[in-house]
Amino acid sequence: MRQVALSPLDHQTGVEGFQIREYLSVIRLRKWMILVVTALVVAAALALSFQQPPVYESEAQVLVRPVVLNDGAPDFDTLNMETETLIATSPEVANIAVEDPAVDEVSASDLLKGLDVSSAPDTEVLVFRYAHRVPEEVRDRTQAFATAYIAHRRANAQASVDQARATIEDNLQALQTQLDEAEAAGDEEAINRIKLRIEFEQTTLFDLAANSNPDVGRVLYSAFEPQTPSSPDHTKTGAVALLAGLGLGIGAAFLKERLDDRLTGRSDLETHAGAAALAVVPRTTTWRKTSDTYLVTEAEPHSVASEAYRTLRTGLLFAASQREIKTVLVTSAQAAEGKTVTTANLGVVLAQAGKRVILVSADLRKPRLNHFFGSTAQKGLTNVLAGESRATEALVPVSVAASNLRLLPSGPIPGNPAELLGSEAMRKLIAELRMAADFVLIDVAPILAVADAMTLAPMCDSVLFIADAARATGGAIVQARQQLDQVNARLIGAVLNNFDPTKARSYSATTYSHYRHADDGAGRLRNVGSGRWSSRKN
Repeated sequence: MRQVALSPLDHQTGVEGFQIREYLSVIRLRKWMILVVTALVVAAALALSFQQPPVYESEAQVLVRPVVLNDGAPDFDTLNMETETLIATSPEVANIAVEDPAVDEVSASDLLKGLDVSSAPDTEVLVFRYAHRVPEEVRDRTQAFATAYIAHRRANAQASVDQARATIEDNLQALQTQLDEAEAAGDEEAINRIKLRIEFEQTTLFDLAANSNPDVGRVLYSAFEPQTPSSPDHTKTGAVALLAGLGLGIGAAFLKERLDDRLTGRSDLETHAGAAALAVVPRTTTWRKTSDTYLVTEAEPHSVASEAYRTLRTGLLFAASQREIKTVLVTSAQAAEGKTVTTANLGVVLAQAGKRVILVSADLRKPRLNHFFGSTAQKGLTNVLAGESRATEALVPVSVAASNLRLLPSGPIPGNPAELLGSEAMRKLIAELRMAADFVLIDVAPILAVADAMTLAPMCDSVLFIADAARATGGAIVQARQQLDQVNARLIGAVLNNFDPTKARSYSATTYSHYRHADDGAGRLRNVGSGRWSSRKN
């Protein structure tokens, strides 16, 4: 197939697409958290909204007119709508509004609390809005402020006219005095000049008289009595709360994702463990009660989980052929991560492939490997280490894999497990079992719980690390790997156990589909190999 080189733009587009998929995967994984946070925010907002008393709002519009003289003289007051807005909300206008008979007895400062005045853009119109709990009061107070503003403006305009009239009258009186003096002196030129000035001042006075009731503005739109409250607006509150809740929920989801140290998938396990993931074992849906034992490779040989164990077998066989591995220590960072069930099922599928396998229950704290095969043997590992029994006498045949699989039970739980496992007798036993089988799988206690795994790791050819997809954390895996490195343990690989594809954090997670066997029934395991047990050295 011809390979096509990606341009930098294509690479950038691919990276952005991957990031988007990652973001969507977080939202998909945390969808219930997002929904719960959103629901709580909406519920809290609506609860507060319904507790608030209803508030009604009314509106009135006033056209503001500049004051000019009849002959087109300049304005007495320059019309600035921002200034008029401030004047409309001033205590002087409020003092006029409280005198309105329609307004209930209230102080001017209290009356101003519900008022809001704004100017319509590019117009000379002021919009008066008033909010109150009583619809009738809203209408009356809005109208009172509109009329009070006009009255205040008319009074100021009239005061300006009166002031100008007083000034002209003073000028006329002074001119008349000058005229009398000019007539007494017989100065005709001065007399004519003064008379012209008197005529001009008188004309101006007549014009001012025409402005005794100046047009300062009028109410364009009278206040109305509202029928429905303007607030609280439950619909708007719910919509805003929904958006805020979604934002908060998504933010909380990404924060939790950032703080969550659990594994995100196969690649995350490989990164923290520093080893290849040999298999990803999906959750067994039929095994609901984990306190019970369930051997899926026997009960459901054609299931996806059984195929995953066969994949693990393939990886182990390849690694063993490259490194001459026969003894494998199976452990995990913490308890309940599936090390024992992995040991049991891996032993079964190896036996199915014709390999001679010995399973050693070396978890002397909480042994469970015996239960997966229904073994009730009284003698086991502790008896062999104590010299009370030979290894060949303690080995128990497992019927599910015919003669290829043997189990060395744990035996009675001792009081000093770490000392027994670290003894010379244990080292000799591992060497003896190594010569008698193709593979020796040793189930041991978790690494971070006790020192048993670190004690046995140097005696084994390799370590198989098990991590539960729902329980394991990156920090615990790194710590466990560091402890294994301290004893120079050879980590052959890792297994991601109990993986739930429906809760995968990435769309790149493996999709678990498989070809069904022709016989969908759970057939019994049978020995497909012809391996025979012997004590000869390989």
